[in-house]
Amino acid sequence: MAAKESNWPPVPRSEILPRTRAALRERFVYCDEIADVLSAAFYEPCNLLLWGPGGHGKSDMVMNAVKGLGVSEDEVFVQSFGEGMSEDRLWGGPDMASLDTCLRYDTQRSFLSPQYKVVVFEELFDAPAQALLPLKDVLTRRVFMNGPDAVAMNARVVIACTNKDPREFADGNDAVQALMERFLLQKEVRWPAYEKKHYRELFAKVHRDSSMGGKELHTQLSKVIAGLNETKSFVMSPRMALQALKVVTNCARMRPDKKITAEAFQSIRFVQGMQSYTAELERKIEKQLPKNADFEIQLTDQDLRDDSPGLRTPREKIPAVVHSTLKKRFIHSQEIIQVLTHAFLQPCNVLLWGPGGHGKSDMVMTVLKALGYKDREIFLQSFGEGMSEDRLWGGPNIAKLDECLEYDTDRSFLPYEVVVLEEILDASSQALLPLKDVLTRRLFMNADQAVPMKSKTIIACTNKDPRQFAKDSDAVKALLERFPLQLEVRWPSYEQKDYEALFAKAHPESKSDRRKLHRIYAHVIANLNDDRETGFHVSPRIALGGLKLAANSVGRHGRKKMIVEDILTIRNVQGMESYKHDMEALIRKALLEGGVEVLLSDIDERAECMHGRMAEINEIFESAKDLDEEARGDVNDEAINAMLDLMSGMDQLKRELIFIQVADPKLQVWKEITEKKVDELSAEIEAGT
Repeated sequence: MAAKESNWPPVPRSEILPRTRAALRERFVYCDEIADVLSAAFYEPCNLLLWGPGGHGKSDMVMNAVKGLGVSEDEVFVQSFGEGMSEDRLWGGPDMASLDTCLRYDTQRSFLSPQYKVVVFEELFDAPAQALLPLKDVLTRRVFMNGPDAVAMNARVVIACTNKDPREFADGNDAVQALMERFLLQKEVRWPAYEKKHYRELFAKVHRDSSMGGKELHTQLSKVIAGLNETKSFVMSPRMALQALKVVTNCARMRPDKKITAEAFQSIRFVQGMQSYTAELERKIEKQLPKNADFEIQLTDQDLRDDSPGLRTPREKIPAVVHSTLKKRFIHSQEIIQVLTHAFLQPCNVLLWGPGGHGKSDMVMTVLKALGYKDREIFLQSFGEGMSEDRLWGGPNIAKLDECLEYDTDRSFLPYEVVVLEEILDASSQALLPLKDVLTRRLFMNADQAVPMKSKTIIACTNKDPRQFAKDSDAVKALLERFPLQLEVRWPSYEQKDYEALFAKAHPESKSDRRKLHRIYAHVIANLNDDRETGFHVSPRIALGGLKLAANSVGRHGRKKMIVEDILTIRNVQGMESYKHDMEALIRKALLEGGVEVLLSDIDERAECMHGRMAEINEIFESAKDLDEEARGDVNDEAINAMLDLMSGMDQLKRELIFIQVADPKLQVWKEITEKKVDELSAEIEAGT
């Protein structure tokens, strides 16, 4: 029996399949089966579930098919589900105007709004049962009881997309099983194979007008990617492959001769998802490239043409600005120079992660200001456990609270061209899910108003390892995919030379005495690293803070030279609490190897203090002469005990001098003078007793 014709979708039914197929073939490979099932969903119409590994363009295929069928954007509703999905969000949030009478939802902000004909639910099966069960009922009855009112569901097609395998996920979960039964059509979206020819076909579809050099790049990169794939542990998705092509192409954009060299292919390591790659990435990339040393590919303006809106700084100036800005102030900054250059050239989002104290946010803000952005033009927001959807979107618009829940989006990141989000992985799912949705669609539905996201580059910083976080949270995993570039920010080593280089960058005008202090302090810190458990390093922030405290301690106490007590001020720096009991011994041991000057200064200082203490004790003996016999005995006993402590202290100084071994003639002279001074003082004390 022929299906009944209707006025939706807005094309003849006979054209649904060819139009869907044409829309998908323009951009995707292995898409004919997906086009067939999508056309079936629109032809009936009925609900469809698309599932499979991330990065294969499930949502993109749906949106391209919708556009190819002439469906207006105003008729499409897209919503991200996940761990933080609630019934409130599903039905549009509370209707503020009716809260004084009953709990009703503002369904105009949900998929039930009558203008929506197509509904796309992303990551549907990540949501809790509290959201899935009522959704199942509405998909069955096509009516939602909103207080006393029945709200009809007008959507013709509901398409759910998920990275999970529903066959595994539905097992033992009645809510998921019941909801799955409301999706008549179901299809896994993945490539049948991930070989060189498949990636090359993808590149050819996305870049149809490439030059001969561009096509050669596609061939070489396809070979590299296929060589990186490991069937059981890692396969590069189409999304990752396209991003890899962008970063490699950017390397030619940075060069005046517009050439791709073998080194350019190493930029693949910045692509989202490559952080989980366990094999030696650099070696495996080199293995797939031609062996000739002069290998290069010449690109043309045709390959580098980019119609996407860039940042305010011209693209050709960005590499030099980023490089000069970071090299001037930071050490071990080469990789972050590269990843930020790629992010600003494209432009696209980037995630910087790694241990605290390495200046991730500082580097980003420094570069953005060098690119011409003032503080008020950079949106900076800290996330955390208390981050809420209200704060994310600028807080409620108080003037409209009696009508609806609308946000003051002018106070959010949406109007800003560049955005920095700190500690993004500390936020709850309730905040991360809607953020992921907006980063995908670049549009935020604020009540009934569509607010475009003007942000071109979002830089997220976190001290957490996203690889670990993504294992435990589907919301985090989905959000991470919206940051095409990712880099772990840490030093390759934490040795004396690294800290000396840091101090030199921070204090470029230092004179020889200050540079000597830098050397000694760097040696001490490197030794502290060696003494701790694997994985601990004194961060650049702690090192600079400790150096500043040590220098201040010298000045505060009116000393001309640094002593051990000045270096010990590092124990008051954040992060060093666990060193309080053994730090002095560790520092003295380190100074024996690389800071004898400080130890000699320390002994000189303590000897001077002991000389003063001896004078005080002699005054005590003198004051006792005028007292009666009993009182004189008590005072003399006190003075004798103090003198014994003083003698013990002198013996300690002598022992320390014995352990100090020096080869430098100047230091040897200094040590001899100190030894003579200590011996004279010791003799004076003994004579006094």
